[in-house]
This record gives sequence, C-alpha cells and structure tokens, in this order.
Amino acid sequence: MMKKVLTIAMGLMLSVGAMAQYENPVVPQSDIQFWTGTGSNRAVIAVTWNDATAGNIGIAWGVQWNGSNVSIADLMDTIAAYDANLTIEHGTTTYTIVNNLSYANADLGLNLVGTAGWWWYNWKAADGTSNQSMGASSDILVNGDFVDWMPMDEETYESYPADTMIMAPAPVVEPQPEEATIAASDILYWVGNGSNQAIMAVNWADTALAWGYKYDSTKTVSDMMTDIAAADPRFSFTLSGGFLDDILFVVAPGDTLRKQAFSYWESKNNGVSDAGMAQTLTNGSFEKWAEPAAGVVVDSSYYADYDMWYYIYVYPMAINPVSVPQVTGIEGVQTAVVSVYPNPASDMLTVSGVSGKAVLFDMRGSIIASFVVNGTETRIDLRNLANGVYMLRVADSVAKIVVRR
Repeated sequence: MMKKVLTIAMGLMLSVGAMAQYENPVVPQSDIQFWTGTGSNRAVIAVTWNDATAGNIGIAWGVQWNGSNVSIADLMDTIAAYDANLTIEHGTTTYTIVNNLSYANADLGLNLVGTAGWWWYNWKAADGTSNQSMGASSDILVNGDFVDWMPMDEETYESYPADTMIMAPAPVVEPQPEEATIAASDILYWVGNGSNQAIMAVNWADTALAWGYKYDSTKTVSDMMTDIAAADPRFSFTLSGGFLDDILFVVAPGDTLRKQAFSYWESKNNGVSDAGMAQTLTNGSFEKWAEPAAGVVVDSSYYADYDMWYYIYVYPMAINPVSVPQVTGIEGVQTAVVSVYPNPASDMLTVSGVSGKAVLFDMRGSIIASFVVNGTETRIDLRNLANGVYMLRVADSVAKIVVRR
C-alpha cells in the first residue's frame, strides 16, 4: 500500500523501475522540486534507503553554488541546513565518511533510517565519467554532476537502486523575517555629545540590548564601543589579534551576557553586513553586533576562495534599550535626587523626593512596571520581583534598587 501511495503522489515521483544493481539513473535537474543554495552551478544529490515496507526509496535534491572547489560534504551540509527532514550523522564538523543518513517526512508518510557506518555513493560527472566512493570531503563537484548515495548491505557489500525515486517536495515559502531595529526615541541611555547620533545594538543568543551614541567628528564602530565601555561599567568587549573576540554585559553579579562557545560575531550596518570595528559611522547609523545563534538563515552562498559556505542571517529578536547605569557624571542623569528605602528591599519599597511617572527596568533594559509617584512617599510592591538589581527612573532621576530576600 505504501508503494502505491508513493507512486501517485502529485507528480513528485520519478518511476525508476528495475535497474542494474549499484546505481540509479541520473535524475534530470528539471525534475527537482527542492533547490538549496544560490549560484550558477547546479548538481543533483539523491539518497536511497532500503525500507522494509515500501522497498528501496530514493529522495533527490538540487544544490546551487558559485565558483569551484565545492566538495560533496559541503553540498550535503547545505541540503541538511535547508531541509529539516534530512539528518546527516558524521561525528565531526569536518568529515570524510558519512556514518548514517535518515529522512522523516510526515506529509509523505516516510521515516527512512539507514544502517550506521555503511554508506557510499555513485558520482556521475557531467562529462559522462562515473566513480564510486565514500570520501565525501575529498571529492569535488562541478556543474552538472549527479551524486547517488546508497546504504551497503553488511553481509554481501551490495547495494540496490531505488524502486521509486521521489523529488524532495519544495519547502513552504515562509514570509522572510525582518531585521529587528529600535527607534532613537526609545533609547534610554545616550553616551557622548554631538549633533550626530547612532544606535549600537548587541544581539546575544537570547537577549538584544541597545545604546545611543552622540558625536561630532569622524567616528568608527570601534570608537563608539570604546566610548560606551568607558561610560557604562556593565559593558565591555575583548579583542584577539586586533579583531573582536567577545562582547560582555553584566546583568548582575555572576550573570554576564557573552557569546556562546565556538560562535562568532557578525556586524551589520542598517541590516547589511559591514566592516565591523572599522566601519565609519554616519548620522543615523544603526550598528548591530549579533551572534548567529540568535539569527534565522534566509540564504547562503559558497565562497570558493575559502572553500566554505556563508550563511546569510536575519536577526528578528526584539531589541530592548539598556537602562541608565547609576554613575555620577553621565549626561542627563542626576543622582541623589530620588530617595528609595529600604535598599536592599524585600517586599515593599518607598520612593520619595520626586514626582511624576516612574518606570522600573531590569538590567537588560526590559520594562518591569510603571506607576506614578507623588513627590512625598509612594510605596511600591516588590513581592512579584525576583532577586536582583533593578533601575528606577523618574524623569531624569535614576536610582538602583536591589531586591533581596
């Protein structure tokens, strides 16, 4: 029954029929439904599984790239990056031999799992030559090639072609996420002086924060970060060999935001990758540092000079304005004007000395609560707040509040 269903599924399948052992016929590029990557070069990669119920089933994808020197391993990785139904097991980031391949697609009723450690492929070049191999990282493809993966029987060392070859269904085109921004009017903390202004955001894996920067003379991203680090004791960055290594933000003692291990920082200027630390600011610049763990892959391109795939990310995570640190001398901040007690507080806090709308922020800049203080004594209920450090702002007055139980 399964084989019959697969044979009639909406024109996605190419009937193979009885073929000689060890190879599938070349799948025409015109039949491919699911293309991954971008570029002028094209190749087709197929994988065949032996399914106890449905027989030998093959799935085929198309891959695109620019330049040359792209290995079979590179193309397999980019297929898996785009098609969540395909899983590649190879043990290490850089691999020579594929340990196992699996494909699960509920819409097609498929759950194909291979035998670990017994995979090889037919590599049919565009010039008509053919080769059999297991060295996925060493075999280099060119435009028009076809690669056909198969599991190998552990006892007979034989493989069999697909009874049915299915074109992997094209992915559902989701609306592309938009790069998150923040308006200058939402910035709470401005560093520097001048008629020009820029915004700097940092997008860690699970938190995004933003500062405002004012300046007059020519400034770079490096200058902006240095000035912010000098003004905000919570913010710092480290260099390695002159290049940005990490960006850190102290949320509270023992809680510091930093990039994940083995990650890196991407620099964007108004949503487009730029020169990073050396980028020159212009009035109205929106500079964002982001680590890919916080992003969504929207495209990819192969760089032949470096023999690597470059993934293009969008960072849609909402950006919060950082709160103003309580540091004497920062422009627009007055200290010792608002009175809060007890501090540290556990359940209730009394605010006096100022009047107007008050806003309570956590150290990530997220608004926790807002209320009105009357200038004499206003009591605030803190019982729903977790232990930690918070900032209370009334007009231009700021006070640090510690909640401790």
